[in-house]
Amino acid sequence: MKKTLVALAVLAASGASFAQATITGQYGFGYKQSSDAAGANAGGLGVSDSNVTFSASEDLGGGMKAAAQVKIDGLNRGGVGGGDSWVALSGGFGTFSLGLAEYDTDTADQFGTFMGATILGGKTGDSERIADFAQYATSFGPVGVSVRHTEADKGLGAGAAGSSTQRENTIAVNYSAGPLTVKGDYTSFDNKSTAAVDYDNRTTLGGNYDFGVVKLGAGVQITKLFTTGSTTETFVGASIPVGALAIGVDYLNTKIADTNINDGTGTGYGVQALYSLSKRTAVRFRYASYDAAINPANRSSYTALALYHNF
Repeated sequence: MKKTLVALAVLAASGASFAQATITGQYGFGYKQSSDAAGANAGGLGVSDSNVTFSASEDLGGGMKAAAQVKIDGLNRGGVGGGDSWVALSGGFGTFSLGLAEYDTDTADQFGTFMGATILGGKTGDSERIADFAQYATSFGPVGVSVRHTEADKGLGAGAAGSSTQRENTIAVNYSAGPLTVKGDYTSFDNKSTAAVDYDNRTTLGGNYDFGVVKLGAGVQITKLFTTGSTTETFVGASIPVGALAIGVDYLNTKIADTNINDGTGTGYGVQALYSLSKRTAVRFRYASYDAAINPANRSSYTALALYHNF
């Protein structure tokens, strides 16, 4: 202990600089019940959306700044998982970042999060994709532009072309001014094969407008397969603040036009109620349902209630 104090005193006297670091997190616990097309029901208590995030930044001088984030996610007695973690350099040139992140892969995920309403991701399941990324981002007034390369998380040096997974190259543009926000992106995939599940490109466009008493939003995502056909997902949602209560509703329509997969449509809807007991503590209720005419086996629904505290 004495050696530590002496070392800190020496560093302080020498004028050495320290990075500014913060620790934040969330712990949630609640009850969830779900059902699927086969009639199987599951329900019980458990941890929900719990994580710890370590963030640090340092002024490099000359207008440059370094920053990093390490996130520990999925905290429960069964173990933990890695969350969105990255290191970045920023300055007058913009921001260049490298890291590992979880990406939403369908319209419901992207715009459900965007609207603050229920997430129908994976059609009430889990459709996130864990990927290594390299990204450059800059802004011109209210317009932001970014270019990102992502590849499946297979470890250092293991995600190159020729591997069994597709890599993504995305250019995104967003505009935010006052109550209006609009964003869009275009993604091109490599490592294409004749497999029906391989993608060629994906285009996403959406936005929202905050009227004060209600925020309304909509989005559309079109994914073209490398062989033939496409998938079109259309999302509309609303977020309504009522004092300490925030209510969110959303609706998703999916249409597949590809005989290799099975033509058809699917629809889903969700409702969320978030009641804030304070700035850091809240109770959240969610209900979501998805009915898949494309593939009845994908029909599912869930109901969840949990208590959250942020620190």
